[in-house]
This record gives sequence, C-alpha cells and structure tokens, in this order.
Amino acid sequence: MTNAEVHTAIIGAGHAGVECACALRSLGVQGPIALISDEAHAPYERPPLSKALLLGATDVTRIVLRSEAVFEKLGLIRIQGDPVETLDPRTHTLGTRSGRTLRFAHAVLATGAIARGLPGLQGEGVYAVRNADDSLLLRAALAPGGRLLVVGGGYLGLEAASSAAKLGVAVTVLEAADGIMPGKVSPLTAERFAAMHRGAGIELVHGAAVQSWRRTEGQWHATLADGRVYRAPAVLVAIGAVANTSLAERAGIACQGGVVVDAACRTSAPDIYAVGDCSIGYRRELGLSMRIESVQNAMAQARIAACAIAGKAPTPERVPTFWSEQHGCRLQMAGMVHPGRPCHDEMIDTPRGWIVERRQEGRLVAVEAVDSPAEFVRAVQRLNAVWQEPA
Repeated sequence: MTNAEVHTAIIGAGHAGVECACALRSLGVQGPIALISDEAHAPYERPPLSKALLLGATDVTRIVLRSEAVFEKLGLIRIQGDPVETLDPRTHTLGTRSGRTLRFAHAVLATGAIARGLPGLQGEGVYAVRNADDSLLLRAALAPGGRLLVVGGGYLGLEAASSAAKLGVAVTVLEAADGIMPGKVSPLTAERFAAMHRGAGIELVHGAAVQSWRRTEGQWHATLADGRVYRAPAVLVAIGAVANTSLAERAGIACQGGVVVDAACRTSAPDIYAVGDCSIGYRRELGLSMRIESVQNAMAQARIAACAIAGKAPTPERVPTFWSEQHGCRLQMAGMVHPGRPCHDEMIDTPRGWIVERRQEGRLVAVEAVDSPAEFVRAVQRLNAVWQEPA
C-alpha cells in the first residue's frame, strides 16, 4: 500500500486511536480507516506497564486492546512500526517513514505523550515507562536485592516503586514536593499512601531537589541541594510527560503545550482532530485550558471526535475519572480541583478503605476513593449532578 485513499487516518494506536476507530465503525462510517502506529506491537493497554507487565505477571500479547478477530471485523488498514513523518493539511496527505503515502478525508492525531527527561541524566541505567519496550527494559534491570532510584512521586513513579518492591528491590523515591502525588490527590490520601509505601520498605524523600547527577562504577549518584547523596545502579525518571506535538507542529497546526482543540476535538487545521494525551482544550469547569492524561479522557475524546467526523451529536460529557493501583490498593478519582483556589477536604472511612470529598467555594468538585468501589460510584453520581452547573 504505497499510495492509498482513506476516509479517516488515525495516527497513533493507543487507547484513543483504537477507540476512535471502533467508534467510527459503530457510528456507521463505512469507508477505509487506517490505524497507524510507530510501534511494532499490536495495540495494547497502557496501565499494566507500571504494574503487571513490570512485575512479569503478564506479557504484551495478553494486554492487547482488541483481538485480531475484532480488528479484522472492523476492517481497518493496520500499519505498525512505521511512524508518520509528514502531514500536509492543505493536500490532506501524510507520509510514513517507509515511504507510504495516504490521502485522507479526515485525520485524527492520537500521538500521546513522551516522557519528560532530566538534564545530566541520560544513558546506561536510566529508564522511563511510556511504552511496552520501556517497561520490559526496566523489568530486566530489577533483580532481587538490587536498588532503584525513582525520581518523581506521582502515580507512575509510585506504581513502579510498588512493583519493584514486590520484586525484592530496595527502592528510594525522590520527590521535589513536600508530599507524594502533589496536585493530584488530597493531602489526606497522600499521607495514607505514604504510610503504605513506607510500610512496604520504600524510602520516600520529600523536598528532594537534585543538584547534580554523576555515574561511577555502575552506579548513579544523586546529590541533593542539602548535600545528601543517594545511589543506585538504576534510575527511573517519572516526572511527568510532554505532549507529542512534533508532527502537528511541523504541519503548522496550533500547539500550546499540546495540540489545541475545541469542544469537538477539532484542531486549527480543517478535517484534522486531536485526542488523548497529545491534546489540550478548554475546561469549562475550571476556566482553564489544560491537558488531561487518563485512559478515560482519551476514550471520551476519541468518541467525541468520531461523532464530529460522522456528523453525529456527541453523548453528554461526563466528569473525568482517573485511577491508580499501588500495593494492591485501588485509588479512584473523579472531577478536578482548581489549582489556584483553596480546597476543603473531608475524609470518610469505609468498610475496606476510605473516600474523600473535595470542595471549593462550597461546591463539590472532586472525589477520591480507595478500595471503595460502591461508594465511589455513588459519589460520582452526585458529582455528575453538580458538575454541569456553572462553576
């Protein structure tokens, strides 16, 4: 397929890309749909990368997003291991590294995000977890009795720390903020999870401003501003990600920390959409433009874009949800807190865990639940009831 014409070209085969392809078919789009990935693997789930896959409890073939039978039924043009390198909004064409050219009526950017790096920390013994190959490389470095430094105490860093500890690795987490999961969960939940990590033998270092990195004799040395030094042969950098906008930028599509989209996931270029981690849009409930990294958001945006392409009305938008799993405890979150406003948090213990209701200016804006699925569902129902009200 050196040259072809398609109804929709979807660039990226993660959760957002696959969901968009499925939604287009369910909405009655019959024309050719191309699903293009720069990875050789069949499309797979991302959450297991820092959990089951890192633990060695599963492999890439067992975490696929859809079976080959389903993909065959959808009738997609599958292109794997061949990144899109050129995108021309004027001629509605794209080109891949191998020389394929596709002309499209519509295109969807689902290019995701790439790991944020640290100056002076590259090369042997430095890892990130953004794709399956990353996870497998880190897994090979985690031998029982070994040591791992994790830079960043967010969801990903703590999930990986939990997995590494289960493998018998001594783990130290360096977090620049005063607590873990800063800006993501309430201090109440953060404190309980911190106790959980320490109980599992993980060392948490808060206020850890790393002044310098150096590698000698197979070990990385992290020197903090206060002079403390932490050492390990392996370092996981988990300080967030940046939107993968390089293709969009080369195509002249508006980007501001992400591919800028409207409520229908349209970009500044006609007939080109962006969904998932690579996109940034205005959040009415916060009065801010922001990028949201979550599977739920990726899939919701994929369906919104599919509706726009198919000329259908989208389903009503619902409150965004997020989740994490650490030390076998499931943390579920819904809603978002405005970063510039005071927040009042109320914790309620449940039979197996707890739930936190978060309010700003007297209004319920977010909920957190740990090992409390029924309570979480009820809280989300209440949150959805007020979420559409003007902020």
